[in-house]
Amino acid sequence: MANFGFDVAEVEVSERGDFEVMPEGEYTLKATDAEIKDTKKGDGNYLAVTFEVTKGSHTGRKVWQNFNLNNPSDKAQSIGREQVAGWARAAGKPNAKDSDDLLERNFQCKLIVEKGTGGYKDNNRIGSFLTGEAKSAPAVSKPASKFDDEPAPAKKAPEPKEDKPKEEPKASAAKNPWD
Repeated sequence: MANFGFDVAEVEVSERGDFEVMPEGEYTLKATDAEIKDTKKGDGNYLAVTFEVTKGSHTGRKVWQNFNLNNPSDKAQSIGREQVAGWARAAGKPNAKDSDDLLERNFQCKLIVEKGTGGYKDNNRIGSFLTGEAKSAPAVSKPASKFDDEPAPAKKAPEPKEDKPKEEPKASAAKNPWD
Protein backbone atom coordinates (compact mmCIF):
# COMPACT_ATOMS: atom_id res chain seq x y z
CA MET A 1 0.00 0.00 0.00
CA ALA A 2 1.19 3.53 -0.75
CA ASN A 3 0.56 6.31 1.77
CA PHE A 4 -0.35 9.64 0.11
CA GLY A 5 1.29 11.73 2.81
CA PHE A 6 -1.66 14.17 3.05
CA ASP A 7 -5.36 14.16 3.99
CA VAL A 8 -7.42 14.09 0.79
CA ALA A 9 -10.42 15.49 2.69
CA GLU A 10 -8.51 18.75 3.22
CA VAL A 11 -7.90 19.34 -0.49
CA GLU A 12 -10.49 21.24 -2.49
CA VAL A 13 -11.14 19.80 -5.91
CA SER A 14 -11.45 22.43 -8.65
CA GLU A 15 -13.46 22.21 -11.83
CA ARG A 16 -11.07 24.22 -13.96
CA GLY A 17 -11.83 22.42 -17.20
CA ASP A 18 -8.12 21.99 -17.96
CA PHE A 19 -8.86 18.99 -20.11
CA GLU A 20 -11.29 20.71 -22.47
CA VAL A 21 -9.96 21.01 -26.00
CA MET A 22 -8.40 24.32 -26.97
CA PRO A 23 -9.82 26.10 -30.01
CA GLU A 24 -8.13 25.41 -33.33
CA GLY A 25 -5.53 28.00 -34.30
CA GLU A 26 -1.90 29.04 -34.04
CA TYR A 27 -0.08 28.41 -30.76
CA THR A 28 3.44 28.65 -29.37
CA LEU A 29 4.56 25.33 -27.86
CA LYS A 30 7.67 23.64 -26.57
CA ALA A 31 8.40 19.96 -26.06
CA THR A 32 8.96 19.08 -22.41
CA ASP A 33 9.42 15.31 -22.71
CA ALA A 34 10.07 12.78 -25.47
CA GLU A 35 10.48 9.03 -25.29
CA ILE A 36 10.85 6.31 -27.91
CA LYS A 37 8.36 3.48 -27.35
CA ASP A 38 7.70 0.19 -29.11
CA THR A 39 4.44 -0.30 -31.00
CA LYS A 40 1.86 -2.68 -29.51
CA LYS A 41 2.76 -5.37 -32.06
CA GLY A 42 6.46 -4.86 -31.40
CA ASP A 43 7.18 -4.39 -35.11
CA GLY A 44 8.18 -0.73 -34.95
CA ASN A 45 8.62 2.26 -32.67
CA TYR A 46 7.37 5.80 -32.24
CA LEU A 47 8.35 8.99 -30.47
CA ALA A 48 5.86 9.91 -27.71
CA VAL A 49 6.14 13.66 -27.04
CA THR A 50 4.59 15.95 -24.43
CA PHE A 51 4.21 19.55 -25.60
CA GLU A 52 3.27 22.57 -23.48
CA VAL A 53 1.68 25.85 -24.58
CA THR A 54 4.09 28.66 -23.66
CA LYS A 55 2.20 31.82 -24.64
CA GLY A 56 -1.34 33.15 -24.54
CA SER A 57 -4.42 32.34 -22.52
CA HIS A 58 -3.76 28.58 -22.62
CA THR A 59 -0.21 28.80 -21.21
CA GLY A 60 0.69 25.62 -19.35
CA ARG A 61 -1.77 23.37 -21.18
CA LYS A 62 -0.40 20.10 -22.54
CA VAL A 63 -0.68 18.41 -25.92
CA TRP A 64 0.47 14.82 -26.42
CA GLN A 65 1.43 13.46 -29.80
CA ASN A 66 3.12 10.36 -31.19
CA PHE A 67 5.32 10.25 -34.29
CA ASN A 68 5.99 6.99 -36.13
CA LEU A 69 9.73 6.51 -36.59
CA ASN A 70 9.92 2.89 -37.74
CA ASN A 71 6.77 1.17 -38.95
CA PRO A 72 5.93 -1.72 -41.28
CA SER A 73 3.64 0.70 -43.13
CA ASP A 74 5.85 2.82 -45.38
CA LYS A 75 3.14 5.51 -45.45
CA ALA A 76 2.86 5.72 -41.64
CA GLN A 77 6.64 5.83 -41.30
CA SER A 78 6.96 8.53 -43.98
CA ILE A 79 4.28 10.72 -42.36
CA GLY A 80 5.85 10.37 -38.91
CA ARG A 81 9.30 11.26 -40.16
CA GLU A 82 7.95 14.27 -42.11
CA GLN A 83 6.25 15.50 -38.95
CA VAL A 84 9.45 15.20 -36.90
CA ALA A 85 11.37 17.05 -39.64
CA GLY A 86 8.69 19.79 -39.60
CA TRP A 87 8.99 20.08 -35.83
CA ALA A 88 12.81 20.34 -36.10
CA ARG A 89 12.56 23.12 -38.70
CA ALA A 90 9.92 25.03 -36.73
CA ALA A 91 12.08 24.77 -33.59
CA GLY A 92 15.06 26.22 -35.46
CA LYS A 93 17.05 22.98 -35.43
CA PRO A 94 16.68 21.58 -38.98
CA ASN A 95 19.68 19.26 -38.49
CA ALA A 96 18.55 17.77 -35.16
CA LYS A 97 19.73 14.20 -34.62
CA ASP A 98 17.92 13.49 -31.35
CA SER A 99 14.73 14.56 -29.60
CA ASP A 100 16.90 16.14 -26.88
CA ASP A 101 17.96 18.72 -29.50
CA LEU A 102 14.33 19.86 -29.72
CA LEU A 103 13.29 19.88 -26.07
CA GLU A 104 12.49 23.24 -24.41
CA ARG A 105 12.62 25.11 -27.76
CA ASN A 106 9.62 27.32 -28.57
CA PHE A 107 7.99 26.91 -31.98
CA GLN A 108 4.78 27.90 -33.72
CA CYS A 109 2.18 25.40 -34.86
CA LYS A 110 -1.44 25.08 -35.84
CA LEU A 111 -3.44 23.01 -33.41
CA ILE A 112 -6.45 21.10 -34.67
CA VAL A 113 -9.22 19.26 -32.86
CA GLU A 114 -9.28 15.53 -33.51
CA LYS A 115 -12.65 13.88 -32.98
CA GLY A 116 -12.64 11.26 -30.27
CA THR A 117 -13.37 7.63 -31.12
CA GLY A 118 -13.99 4.47 -29.15
CA GLY A 119 -15.41 6.31 -26.14
CA TYR A 120 -12.55 8.83 -25.96
CA LYS A 121 -13.20 12.58 -25.96
CA ASP A 122 -12.02 15.00 -28.65
CA ASN A 123 -8.40 16.12 -28.24
CA ASN A 124 -5.91 18.58 -29.65
CA ARG A 125 -3.24 17.54 -32.12
CA ILE A 126 -0.59 19.43 -34.00
CA GLY A 127 -1.95 19.83 -37.52
CA SER A 128 1.14 21.58 -38.91
CA PHE A 129 4.41 23.07 -37.76
CA LEU A 130 5.00 26.67 -38.83
CA THR A 131 8.29 28.18 -39.88
CA GLY A 132 9.09 31.79 -40.73
CA GLU A 133 8.80 30.98 -44.45
CA ALA A 134 5.43 29.27 -44.03
CA LYS A 135 3.96 32.28 -42.24
CA SER A 136 4.92 34.69 -44.98
CA ALA A 137 3.95 32.45 -47.88
CA PRO A 138 0.67 33.36 -49.57
CA ALA A 139 -2.20 30.96 -49.03
CA VAL A 140 -3.26 31.14 -52.68
CA SER A 141 -0.92 31.44 -55.62
CA LYS A 142 -1.15 34.54 -57.80
CA PRO A 143 -2.91 33.98 -61.16
CA ALA A 144 -0.68 34.52 -64.17
CA SER A 145 -1.09 37.68 -66.26
CA LYS A 146 -0.48 38.18 -70.00
CA PHE A 147 2.73 40.09 -69.36
CA ASP A 148 5.32 39.52 -66.65
CA ASP A 149 5.41 43.19 -65.64
CA GLU A 150 1.63 43.59 -65.56
CA PRO A 151 -0.24 42.75 -62.35
CA ALA A 152 -2.81 40.01 -62.70
CA PRO A 153 -6.39 41.27 -62.80
CA ALA A 154 -8.34 40.84 -59.60
CA LYS A 155 -11.10 38.29 -59.82
CA LYS A 156 -14.49 39.47 -58.71
CA ALA A 157 -16.51 37.16 -56.50
CA PRO A 158 -19.88 36.17 -57.98
CA GLU A 159 -22.87 38.01 -56.59
CA PRO A 160 -25.01 35.87 -54.27
CA LYS A 161 -28.36 34.93 -55.76
CA GLU A 162 -31.50 35.70 -53.83
CA ASP A 163 -33.93 32.86 -53.31
CA LYS A 164 -36.91 35.14 -52.70
CA PRO A 165 -38.69 36.82 -55.59
CA LYS A 166 -38.26 40.58 -55.56
CA GLU A 167 -41.26 42.58 -54.44
CA GLU A 168 -42.79 44.98 -56.92
CA PRO A 169 -42.51 48.62 -55.84
CA LYS A 170 -45.77 50.05 -54.55
CA ALA A 171 -47.48 52.47 -56.88
CA SER A 172 -47.38 56.06 -55.81
CA ALA A 173 -50.59 58.07 -55.54
CA ALA A 174 -48.91 61.10 -57.14
CA LYS A 175 -48.70 61.24 -60.90
CA ASN A 176 -45.38 61.65 -62.66
CA PRO A 177 -44.89 65.08 -64.23
CA TRP A 178 -44.41 63.56 -67.69
CA ASP A 179 -47.83 61.78 -67.68
